[in-house]
Amino acid sequence: MRNENGSISIEFLGILPFLFMFFLLLWQVVASGYAFMSAKSAVNDAAKTYSITEDVEKAQNTAQQALSGSTVIESVDITANSLGDGQFEVVLKARHPLIFVPDKWDELKNIPLTQRAIGRVLVDETS
Repeated sequence: MRNENGSISIEFLGILPFLFMFFLLLWQVVASGYAFMSAKSAVNDAAKTYSITEDVEKAQNTAQQALSGSTVIESVDITANSLGDGQFEVVLKARHPLIFVPDKWDELKNIPLTQRAIGRVLVDETS
């Protein structure tokens, strides 16, 4: 019978790169989920502001504040469109950068992200 001392260490070293890649992928999934949740929260906040004020600039500022400091969302563009009959739609367009993508795949580094919220204006137009 041969001496098998240290064989577990060698097997662990063999699987270590796969574990490393798995945790990198897991981290990217968590960051992407956070980006989508943050974008949805920001567009909802912007829609609440727009429903009260009917001011696109204030809605944009609200969404920017909700996303300030976020490293998982870039180049945010927010628009508000009237749908008639007191309804509106707020659209947030942004880009979510992928963290662990090599430089040679630049076209894959950013995922376009679009979130929408539809609501009704709460401002009383008779006064």
